[in-house]
Amino acid sequence: MPYLHQMFEDELMDEETYKTIYDFITLDNFRSGEYEGNRFLFRKIDRTYVQVEDLVAFENTGKRQIQGFQANHLAAELEHYWKVRKDS
Repeated sequence: MPYLHQMFEDELMDEETYKTIYDFITLDNFRSGEYEGNRFLFRKIDRTYVQVEDLVAFENTGKRQIQGFQANHLAAELEHYWKVRKDS
């Protein structure tokens, strides 16, 4: 999943950022809303669905690049990426 890999590489600078994004995706308190990272905008549509938009791509091309994910799938991928990165 190159889109996810790029997103994780660009956004996860430290554990605090990881926890903030992870909590935004997983906590039911955040039913909808947006979290703007360095390059990507996380848009929580509802408790179960998150869109991720590449803001830099839009600035450079004028075309939106948006991927949608089930919240639990995105959280699992995020958690896996962070664990691998932390362990290496």
